[in-house]
Amino acid sequence: MIDLSSEIGGVRLKSALLPGSSELAFDGPSAGRLVRAGAGAVVTKTFTSPDRMRIRIRPYEFPLARFGKEFASCGSFVSFSAPHVAEMEKVLKMNVREMVDVCRLARVPLIASFYEDFGRPEDWSETARRFEEAGADLIELNFSSPSNKQVLEEHPEIGGKIISIVRRRVRVPAGIKISPTIEPLEKRAREWHQAGVSFITAHNAPSGIFIDVEREEPYGAPSVGGYLMGRPFLPWSLGRIVQMKQAVPELPVIGIGGISEWQDALQYLLVGCVAVGVATGVYAKGLGVFRKIEKGIAGWMERKGYGRLQDFQGKVLPMITSAADLKLREIAPFAVPPNTPYAPRVDPSRCSRCFTCGKRCLYAVFRREKNRLLIDEERCWSCGACIGVCPTGALVLADRTTGELVWDGEGTARPFRREAWRKKE
Repeated sequence: MIDLSSEIGGVRLKSALLPGSSELAFDGPSAGRLVRAGAGAVVTKTFTSPDRMRIRIRPYEFPLARFGKEFASCGSFVSFSAPHVAEMEKVLKMNVREMVDVCRLARVPLIASFYEDFGRPEDWSETARRFEEAGADLIELNFSSPSNKQVLEEHPEIGGKIISIVRRRVRVPAGIKISPTIEPLEKRAREWHQAGVSFITAHNAPSGIFIDVEREEPYGAPSVGGYLMGRPFLPWSLGRIVQMKQAVPELPVIGIGGISEWQDALQYLLVGCVAVGVATGVYAKGLGVFRKIEKGIAGWMERKGYGRLQDFQGKVLPMITSAADLKLREIAPFAVPPNTPYAPRVDPSRCSRCFTCGKRCLYAVFRREKNRLLIDEERCWSCGACIGVCPTGALVLADRTTGELVWDGEGTARPFRREAWRKKE
C-alpha cells in the first residue's frame, strides 16, 4: 500500500496534498467539495476582522488566457480577491463550525487562515484562541497579505512577537504564510523558528498588473493586485524554500506555488516539504486535479519502490549547493570560444532537422546545409541551451577533449555532480 499521509505539529494529514488558502474553502459546502476531491486537509480562505481589510471590489478575478496560450496553459490570472467578506462573528459562529463538522466527519484536519492588524498583536492571539475554540486543528497566520506585508517588512520584529504570543495562547499548532519577497529570508526564518512557529506555508503569490495593449488600458482593474502566476511561479517558490530549509533544516514547510502536475508536487516533497498546497492548479483544471496528482505521485512511488512519503522527503536537499560554490569549482571560469570546455554533439538518426537549436542559440553555432545539421564548435560557449530545447533528444553536450557526456538534458549536469568534485579533490 502506498501511504501519502504526513504530519504537521503532531496533527496527522490523510494526504500531503492540501488546498492553498483561497476561495476553495470558506464554508461547509466548499469544504465538503474539497474533502470529496481528496484533499488531505481543508485550508480556509483567509479571514480577518477590520472592515477595511474585507472590502472586495467586483469583479475581482481576471484570467489572462485570452492573451496567449502560455498564459492559458499555466492558469495565470490577476486577482483582487480580498479576505472573506463576512464579519468575524459570523465566520466563527457559522462558517468555521460548518467546516469543522465536515472535517470531523471525513477525519481530516481543518487549518484556519486569518490575519489581523500588525499594529495590534494581541488581536492575533485572541482571534487564534477563538478559532481553536471553534474547532480548528491548526492555525495559519497570514503574514503575506499585500494589505499588511509592508508593515512586516518595515518592522520585522513584529512577526516574531505575534508568533510568540499566539503560541502562548493556543495549544494547536500555529504556523505562518509568507510572501516570496520577504528579505533577508534566512534571517527571518531563524527568527520565526526561535519564536516557536509550528510550520511555514511558502509562498503566497506576488502582486502584478497586466495591460491590454489593444484597448491601451489596464486589464480588469486599474491597480496592482494579487498576481497568481500559475506554474511559472514554481521555480521561484521552490528556490526560496530550499534557502529556508538549508538555514533551518528542522522547520516544517508547506510548499505552495505553481503546482499543476504530480511532478510539480514531488519537487516540493523532494526538497523536504511536509505537505504541498494546490490553488491555481485547481482554479485552472478543477477539483479533479487532486486525484490526478495523488495518482501520479502514488504511481511514481510504486515505480521507485517507496512505500511512504517519508522514504524520500528531503532526499534532494543535500544535493543542492550555492551558486558561489559552483563558481569556485568551475574548471574554465574565464574561457571564451574556441577554448570553452564543452560542445554539442548530434545524433543524426534522432535529429528532425527542426532547427529549434539554431533558433535558440545566441552564438550562431548551428546551421542547416543540404538537410544536415552542422555545428561550428569554434563558436560555442558551452552554455547548454540547445540541449534543453531539442525536442527529440538528438543533442547532448560533450567534453571537447575526452568526448565524455556532460549533459543530455536530464538531471544534474556531470560537472556539478558531487562524485565529479570528489575525483578532482
